[in-house]
Amino acid sequence: MSSSTTTGASTTDGQLPPSMACTSILDNDLYKFTMQQAVLQHYPNTPCSYHFTNRSPLRARLPRTALPWLREKIDSMATVRLTPEERVFLERRCPYLKPAYLDWLESTFRFCPQEEVKVEWKTGGGSLVVQSEPGSPRLDASGDLQEVPLTNNTAGLNTRVSQLQQEQQTTTTTTSNKEDIVEITIQGDWAQVILYEVPILALVSEAYFRFGDQDWSYSGQFESARSKSERLVAAGASFAEFGTRRRRDYETQRIVIQGLIAGSASDKKGDNGESVAMTAAEAMAAGKGFLTGTSNLHFAHLMDIPPIGTMAHEWFMGTAAILSDASLANAEALNRWAQTYPHQVLGIALTDTFTTAAFLKTFRGSLARDWIGVRHDSGDAFEFMDRMIQHYDQDPLVGPEMRRKKKIVFSDGLDTDLAIRLYEAAVQKGIGATFGIGTHFTNDYHHLSGTEGEKSPAMNIVIKLHSCAGRECVKLSDDHGKESGSPEAVAQVKQQIATLV
Repeated sequence: MSSSTTTGASTTDGQLPPSMACTSILDNDLYKFTMQQAVLQHYPNTPCSYHFTNRSPLRARLPRTALPWLREKIDSMATVRLTPEERVFLERRCPYLKPAYLDWLESTFRFCPQEEVKVEWKTGGGSLVVQSEPGSPRLDASGDLQEVPLTNNTAGLNTRVSQLQQEQQTTTTTTSNKEDIVEITIQGDWAQVILYEVPILALVSEAYFRFGDQDWSYSGQFESARSKSERLVAAGASFAEFGTRRRRDYETQRIVIQGLIAGSASDKKGDNGESVAMTAAEAMAAGKGFLTGTSNLHFAHLMDIPPIGTMAHEWFMGTAAILSDASLANAEALNRWAQTYPHQVLGIALTDTFTTAAFLKTFRGSLARDWIGVRHDSGDAFEFMDRMIQHYDQDPLVGPEMRRKKKIVFSDGLDTDLAIRLYEAAVQKGIGATFGIGTHFTNDYHHLSGTEGEKSPAMNIVIKLHSCAGRECVKLSDDHGKESGSPEAVAQVKQQIATLV
């Protein structure tokens, strides 16, 4: 590994490396593509919408000066295509993606961000809509319509950023107690717009750390990732990198994955002379853990490691909205998934969309027996482990012997220490465990100035499915505060799942 990967540039915007984010259609998580294929099969021509939420606006708020850059990067997604080389990679690494789907993805699918993605700045009661076409009418902070030229060329973008910086300086005191947030909405056919979520979240995070918190450096990121990987490997834990959506930026994720590979390296070298991640067979023979892969298809392609992913909450949320009954959604979503991916090729079930308690009332008998395992994404992880062991042991089609072959994928707010503790508990209790680690890998930074060791915190941001087939979508979760949906819709879903027995 060359030393150039271990140190970073200054973090002022002019000196950061040019962003490579969203220059490949594969710079996204695998489960967006697996869900897209399933949506095309089961729910074609279904309208939907997504909404962006910043869960920690007081800690990390996107500055207004970031919006022209953000809009430009989102608009640039219209130019990305699945390349022939990328298709060959998907055919080799993701054989469950069918030829007909890959034909559609390569020849038919196109991002249309100017029609499908709306980015608004809400401040002082007005709304500034940042669009790429010049001369568009828009609202200023007072709510008055103005003609504001905004071009896609660098000079025009820099000019507009300077204007916004001056406006922000003069309005800071007058708007400090008023609404001051960015709003992002995505609308269109579900199969057409499903791929926006992860790259837009990654772009928002990158925009914040280009135009907001700039007090950080890439220095030490490679070494830190390698150390985390080495600790997990030594403990025996298998783990994947899940950090695309909240990464500091594209360059961080590249450096971190290289560090993870180095920390999980075998004795082999790749064609470029760099380390190759240890295989599962090598790790098991040595009694060690290993890097199972990354959720990001682009980096899986570049670094030739396995892509990892199955489904997200939106698969269950959308199904519930289409059925108009959340009590039926878990079983229907699992059954339809198995139709698209037979033989348990992607057989890890997500449990907490409408609470794990509701899920387990459905996940019995043949479902519990046939699915490889479950994913934990909210609530106490140790309690979840005990609950799943008890659930499997009490099911007549599973029982203790088969339970030992089941797997729990932990993916909620993990760091290295917690993953090792969970792995040790799983070994002791007799159930498989693997780990998807995100922000702890791709956005673990400290400020350069101020108090020594002070964290440069990641944004806590999400984009959730808001409506599907004309009905509002709801997510309950096992964590208080992670609910999404209006109070009326949440109450209705809670009433529906209360009927499960």
